Amino acid sequence: MATPPPNTSPSNVSSQAANSFDTAAYVQQTAHLLNLSIPPEQMASVVENFERIQAIAQPVLDFPLPDSLEAAPRFEP
Repeated sequence: MATPPPNTSPSNVSSQAANSFDTAAYVQQTAHLLNLSIPPEQMASVVENFERIQAIAQPVLDFPLPDSLEAAPRFEP
């Protein structure tokens, strides 16, 4: 019997990415790329805030969009 393919729906992929995302490594690497010095005593707070940002953004990333959706050429409120 064949093994079923992994669930690669957009919401599952973004959830998997969120679970495997190393926030501390991201903050350190991004600070290095930006030549930004984050004092060691502040690093834990910066990482904590990035984890909050990720938690806030996750529902937007999980929102399913149809493959047929086209980007608007110009935003008009």
